Amino acid sequence: MERNALLAVVISLLILVLWNELVLNQYAPEEPAGDAITAPAAPEAAESAPSAPAAPEAPGAPASEADLAPEVDRPTGTDVVVETDRFRAVFTTAGGRLKSLQLNDYRANTSDHSPPEELVHSAPRAPLPLAVHLRGKTGAESDETTLYSADRSQLQLAGAETGSVVFTGEIAGTTVRKRFELKGDSYLWQMDVAIDQPPAFASEVAVTWDGILGAGGGWSTGNGPTANPFNEVLTLAGGDLTHSTRDDLTAGQSFEGATKWTGFSGQYFFAGLITENEEISESASAWAAAVGENAKTMLRVAGQPELTRVILFTGPKDIDLLEDAGHSLISALDLGWFAILGKPMLRTLRFLHGFTGNYGIDIIILTILIKVLFYPLTKKSFQSMKAMQKLQPRMEKLKELYKDKPEELNKAMMELYRNEGVNPLGGCLPMFLQMPVFLGLYNALLNAVELRHAPFAFWIQDLSAPDRLGSLQLPFVTGAGFPVLTLIMGASMLIQQKMTPTTSADPMQQRMMMLMPVVFTFMFINFPAGLTLYWLVNNLLTIGQQYMINRQED
Repeated sequence: MERNALLAVVISLLILVLWNELVLNQYAPEEPAGDAITAPAAPEAAESAPSAPAAPEAPGAPASEADLAPEVDRPTGTDVVVETDRFRAVFTTAGGRLKSLQLNDYRANTSDHSPPEELVHSAPRAPLPLAVHLRGKTGAESDETTLYSADRSQLQLAGAETGSVVFTGEIAGTTVRKRFELKGDSYLWQMDVAIDQPPAFASEVAVTWDGILGAGGGWSTGNGPTANPFNEVLTLAGGDLTHSTRDDLTAGQSFEGATKWTGFSGQYFFAGLITENEEISESASAWAAAVGENAKTMLRVAGQPELTRVILFTGPKDIDLLEDAGHSLISALDLGWFAILGKPMLRTLRFLHGFTGNYGIDIIILTILIKVLFYPLTKKSFQSMKAMQKLQPRMEKLKELYKDKPEELNKAMMELYRNEGVNPLGGCLPMFLQMPVFLGLYNALLNAVELRHAPFAFWIQDLSAPDRLGSLQLPFVTGAGFPVLTLIMGASMLIQQKMTPTTSADPMQQRMMMLMPVVFTFMFINFPAGLTLYWLVNNLLTIGQQYMINRQED
């Protein structure tokens, strides 16, 4: 019975991990160059052409394929470059769009010659981010073919300095101004859309973020090619956080209710369109769709089209940055079911880094702290399993005696447990209590932008990528190299399994338990090195604790 409970715990953990791995695609490797890896379009082919007038629709109704805009030629524009401490943004006057945004503090890969991380990925002649759509019940118009004029060609901001760039053009016969206000030391910036005389049909203004969504969007691949950092549209509307992959958006998806933000999201970065305040969010809604590799998410604000303000966040999913930014952006760092535990552990990891300067060492220290905290539970669990092991011969005799009388067998078993003072659940209950903590830390390490390209020691120079030593290409292994750390982890799990008291004489159960280290080793082969390091250290500490408890029991 005890062995069944232990087996259930291990299988439950395995199912949780495999669900994230295979079903949610949360940890899939990034796509190779081609589909999700496309350089920003050149100025003369940077924007897509105008959307045709849409069929009559009620204000606030779901957008249609007309809002996706067909790929046609656009006017040639000139570049406007804005440089801040956080990023370098390149706009084009063709459509008044954003054609490139590179993050100064993050590189595309671990190569010494790596370019900065690029957040704008678009195919030639496909739409670029920050289009303006005027929409209403009798039609829709956008600035797809608008050739704007800009009030400056470049802008540099540092520290607390603020500045703006204004694009002036025409949509549906009326003058439109797109004003971008930025700050030197912030990933938050602002977009104001001012319309002199809104067309009669225009009851709302929509702003879109267009680009390419990868199908996976997992961890970094070390020195591999620059990859698309986004794999889903993330929307906070009606109090619900919705994850939408490219496949989910093929038929379009509408998000109703008070909409706070929508944007392109990945494991480490987020580019979002945010409503200005709670009052505005009540009149806002979001819609997203994908056609082929191109995707779009649209934030629509109804009511006063003369002046519409949208806040933007284009940066890393850094827990402190997101929390300080407000607008409920902290929800973009989704750590799963046990986020209430994962976020404090992520903060602890950052605190430790202030002393060590090495996130690998921080993972080791944090794992030790957690094991020390749960040592009483671990000891109680191990002692309970040892007690059950001692009762095993007597339990087998009872099974033989009452093999055809299940009710009497259960009664005799319970009597045996009561007489010997043994709790049959005493071994697995402490494990269940620890699982939320372990899974919270697991998700924190998986999504921590701090581990991206962070070196540890020896051959492990990127804790967010799988560990690889050498250049040998192996089957089932992503990237070249030997998964040394993973194999050591598997060996430690095997040793731990052998030291765990056997509480069942069932050979099938014993074989299944001994198979678990092999299964976990294969599963971890393509996991980030930071996760593998955590699991290895956890196993080694458990082995040490079991050894100490064994000596105390002898």
